[in-house]
Amino acid sequence: MLHTQTDMGYSVKAYYRKEDLPPMEEINFFHSPSSFDWYANSPAYTPLMLVVFENEVPVAAMFAVIVRINRFLRGKLFKRCFISQQPAFFRKKLPQIEIFDALIAHLVKEVRNRVFLIRYENLGNAIFGYKGFRENGFYSVKWINIRNSLQCKRKIWDQLSKTRKNQVNKALKKGIVIEEFTSEDKLPEIYKLIRNTNNKKISRRFPPYQYFENFFCHYIIRQDKGKILLARYQGKIIGGAILGFEKKETVYCLYYWGKSKRYKLLYPTIFTIYQAMQISENKDFHYFDFMDVSFLNKNAGRSRFLLQFGGKQRATRRWYRFNWGLLNFFANRIYD
Repeated sequence: MLHTQTDMGYSVKAYYRKEDLPPMEEINFFHSPSSFDWYANSPAYTPLMLVVFENEVPVAAMFAVIVRINRFLRGKLFKRCFISQQPAFFRKKLPQIEIFDALIAHLVKEVRNRVFLIRYENLGNAIFGYKGFRENGFYSVKWINIRNSLQCKRKIWDQLSKTRKNQVNKALKKGIVIEEFTSEDKLPEIYKLIRNTNNKKISRRFPPYQYFENFFCHYIIRQDKGKILLARYQGKIIGGAILGFEKKETVYCLYYWGKSKRYKLLYPTIFTIYQAMQISENKDFHYFDFMDVSFLNKNAGRSRFLLQFGGKQRATRRWYRFNWGLLNFFANRIYD
């Protein structure tokens, strides 16, 4: 475990267990002590948190997870380190960019001999941390972030395209209903159903069962920091969404899916997303965030699909670093 001291008087320390963390506020959905609970008890994940101190008082934190991509092979070549969203800053008027640069530098030192690739995503800003990434050998790929404002005078329904409104109305007339999943006993059944859904219709690669169970038990049941919504038609589950809540500010759409081939004329994915946004609006959240959805390409299918729900797109970046010098050198030359 490394300990870094910066020129500005900040120190950075890595923690691999929740119980070792210093007292910290839960202000960020992705970078909080609870994140350890989300990734607990799964051999595929090794969570860690980098904490920045000023005079032994935490001022910022960044959560990362080391993921083993092959259940049988354990070497560095088969491990990745993923980070999502900007770090948590515990005070206003902090030099956020300088602190972030220190976090990135420490992260590279911490995991460069343990993982093959580092990926940082969902920053929501194309220039945030640019200097720190560059100085530590990262290269970037331009992506699109899509986010809906729930504070507009125009309600969610009024932000939908004409096509989306017609599809939602057809689904309602056919009798599709949305319900909140609350039964822990049925978790294995629901998980199997989602995994059996056409993979192309799941918004992101779906994680292991333990990840799913941890989220339900720690985030939904104990902390009310999320929901699992299911779309039913004639008693059968044909779609759903997993949502994460950051206080009363933002709803993150972590996953959505629908059996759109079998129930094509019922529009299960479209109906589920609309209902998720409507529930978020009714609960007075400010934003509904689909996060990074596709490469920066106006013709990309997923971004075009989501923009018809009335959201705004922003250019952002995903940052990558191969911990193999020659490969990382060529990646930097190709992408930048």
